[in-house]
Amino acid sequence: MAPTFMAFAPLGTRRQRFLWWFAWAALGIPGILAFRWTPGGAPKLPRDGPFILVANHSSFFDPVWIAWWLFRRSSFMASAALFHLPVLSWLLPLCGCFPKAKFIKDRDSMRTLAERYEAGDVIVLFPEGTRSFDGRIQDVMPGIGRLVKRLDARVVCARVLNGHLFHPRWARFPRWVPVRVDYDEPRTWGEDVTAAQITADIVAAISVDPVDPPTGLFSAGIRMAEGLPDYLWACPGCFEQEGLMAQGNSVRCHSCVGEWTLDTRNRMTGEQPMWVHEAFERITTHYGDAELSGRATLLRRVKNKWVRVEEGEASLTDEGLIVGSIRLELSELRGVSVEINSRLMFRRGDELLELVPEGQSALKWAHFLRRRLAAL
Repeated sequence: MAPTFMAFAPLGTRRQRFLWWFAWAALGIPGILAFRWTPGGAPKLPRDGPFILVANHSSFFDPVWIAWWLFRRSSFMASAALFHLPVLSWLLPLCGCFPKAKFIKDRDSMRTLAERYEAGDVIVLFPEGTRSFDGRIQDVMPGIGRLVKRLDARVVCARVLNGHLFHPRWARFPRWVPVRVDYDEPRTWGEDVTAAQITADIVAAISVDPVDPPTGLFSAGIRMAEGLPDYLWACPGCFEQEGLMAQGNSVRCHSCVGEWTLDTRNRMTGEQPMWVHEAFERITTHYGDAELSGRATLLRRVKNKWVRVEEGEASLTDEGLIVGSIRLELSELRGVSVEINSRLMFRRGDELLELVPEGQSALKWAHFLRRRLAAL
């Protein structure tokens, strides 16, 4: 069922266009003060005609950062899960967003996208499909190349160089870091270029280096480490699972008593200094394909509500995912996704399921579930 406000202001109507421009103007001065954004290459952006604007995705604010400098109306494809949240369910449609169900063929959303492109809109897409936790490019949906080829679309590639520093996905609070967005010249591809080549070109164009990105002359943050133990679900020193505790700008292991202080560049300083993404790699390399166990709750989405299916002892092994009396074969599962508030969701057939681990990081369970599905 479409959100109420999508019926109130359908895409492309005068009402929706007015509300889009109102939101654009309202974000101007507050956005410049809060984000201190600078648009490298913004004059290259086409002022007329449709095109697809693609960018890396590392922050909830990415749509604002890359689309504000267009100075023209745009439409956004966004995760369908966002349209069920109390405020976003009415705000997103008014700003030109339309829902896309993840990891399944959503013909309605693709039809809407094609209609808006043919109507002359800028279509804003994040080919990764979800936000990065540390700024590194993630797997890009292969369908982006097929989409560009089918529409014979003009494409502009953008890079948010340090969005993962302004508000890391795992962090509970944003920092005051100036945001830098770079835009490339518009590009097109000939008929002889394959969809795979187009996808590879886009991946190269939107990739950023998370190590030592620009932070400006003055950057600051408070309580910067809070939320980090969800992402670093083990100590990068002694590898104790759920070993880290956050306090202010620091994390400390309750097992080995190792301590690191985080700065605005996501650099962890201590006896073993490292970047956050390096700490994550140390942890995942150490554990490989470890098995998991603990208590968890399994939920299923029925219409617009989440219904508890099972609760009890849970385990994840090469044999499958077990929650209480329910056994899920790995071959049945697909589309593992971490949504807002670190909610771990996946699909079994047409069912959308959510796993809620008790006392453990949902990001840890998502990591090992993805590894096992990728190995099938």
